[in-house]
Amino acid sequence: MKRRDLLNGLSLATVSLASARAQSVLGVTSASAPAAPAATGSGAQAAKLDDTVGEGFNRIVMIRWGDAVLPNAPPFNPDALNADQARAQFPYDGVIAAMISPPPAQDGIPRLVMVVANPAAPARMVFPGGVDNPAVAGRLQGATILNLQYMSGRWVTVDGGYQSRRITDGTLCEITGPVAPVIGSTVQGLLAPQAGCATPWGSVLLAEGHAAPWLKRLAGVGYGYGDPAQAPRFGWVSELDALHPGSIPAKRTALGRFARAGIAATATQDGRAVIFMSQDAPGGYLFRFIAAAAATGGTALDSGTLAVAQITAGGVAWLDLPGTIPGLVGAVNAAADAGGSAFDAPGGIAISPDGGTIYLACAGNPARTAPDALNPRAGDGNGHIVALMPPGGDVTAKNFAGKVVLAAGNPATTAGTDYVAGSSGWLRKPRTLNLAATGELWIGTDQGGDTSEGADGLFVMQTAGPSPYLLTTAYLAPVGAAMGGVGFDNRTIFAAVRHPGATPSASFDAPATRWPTLLPNMPPQTTIIGLVRV
Repeated sequence: MKRRDLLNGLSLATVSLASARAQSVLGVTSASAPAAPAATGSGAQAAKLDDTVGEGFNRIVMIRWGDAVLPNAPPFNPDALNADQARAQFPYDGVIAAMISPPPAQDGIPRLVMVVANPAAPARMVFPGGVDNPAVAGRLQGATILNLQYMSGRWVTVDGGYQSRRITDGTLCEITGPVAPVIGSTVQGLLAPQAGCATPWGSVLLAEGHAAPWLKRLAGVGYGYGDPAQAPRFGWVSELDALHPGSIPAKRTALGRFARAGIAATATQDGRAVIFMSQDAPGGYLFRFIAAAAATGGTALDSGTLAVAQITAGGVAWLDLPGTIPGLVGAVNAAADAGGSAFDAPGGIAISPDGGTIYLACAGNPARTAPDALNPRAGDGNGHIVALMPPGGDVTAKNFAGKVVLAAGNPATTAGTDYVAGSSGWLRKPRTLNLAATGELWIGTDQGGDTSEGADGLFVMQTAGPSPYLLTTAYLAPVGAAMGGVGFDNRTIFAAVRHPGATPSASFDAPATRWPTLLPNMPPQTTIIGLVRV
């Protein structure tokens, strides 16, 4: 905590920055977000070196790449990054997977446990000269569990807290479910988790993404990553008990093997788990898993029915997939054979508390040649958001109604955009979603580092009340950054600002910004921030 307390107390005189705006990124800031109606085409702001905090919020810095996670973490030295730093510090990249509330402590201090997925560690942005060090990179990816506590009117991270840990390429994982007898019951490493979620029964799901590039990159590091037999042991959903630091991640093979971009969990009235998952692909499938039994034990996700969504005129129909080992290992092929429908780069998923609506972010697919009911534009790279409504809130139903509730893009230059009148912003490439208890849908965008058309950021869409689907701007990230999801408590909106400065032409030596410090001797740092309402 001392380093982060220092970070939030720095002054212009201390850091000798040339611009007064650098002061704002080191502590608490408040500024006005763009407020022009979306119809005017000026709802997004050009990307810039620092960030912009929406009206009504203050922003606090919580933890950055290089800050301590474990108590024995060495000082951050980005110019000589080694495995000891990488395994004990907050990593280069981050996506908020889940927020878990531990049991109340006797001292009465409010506490939270945050689980962050760490998908990437690109050599060009992590290492001087772009010279890769796979042994270090493997430690920079995986997942991070952080302890938070509420002190002096704000949330802070606790260096070396009880649950604090790193899960990396060297972490032992269990393999369970129907495929385990064929591929083995254990494996070393969690690779490229892109997303995660909390479950109603208190665990956390971490969804692996594209593992093949990591297997190739780590082939000479150890753990047998160069063995082709390792590949089937990656690409799964791992379940983790984040409150117990000795727990082993368990890869649940009944949920199918494919690279995921989004995952969300709920439960039926009789306690069975229902998991929605999106495939990370330009034309990706939407999957649903219904557990066979109530989620009362550690094997609740080891049997059930996997299905794929088929787009219909009025929504989607769920087509069951074979529960065979080939059908689970090759879930994408099974989905294609069953008649599943492609969505335009499906990503984040959010489920309303009553199960009445499932929201899906689609980032857009320029290769689409013909629109359909839930992919409204051909050749579109801007994206949209879909709402799926199960009948009577029954998330196990065979058919869901569906509609497009937002068609993204700059309304001044893009055909087919659709924003509710009165919206005060516009966005491109929605990637992450989360629903607040108040019914606000928080949308994070990711333009792949190319923010030439406007900054990535966080946008809030109303889902209930007098102005459904009204869009406002809460936060705009610095140049080259994307948003890695949000989490909530009743005081703060937590958000991940991913890879600032990582524009397509940037490098470790020449980033597009050095946010959040803006110091010439510091690289840009992925940062977990808190947005506090004022």
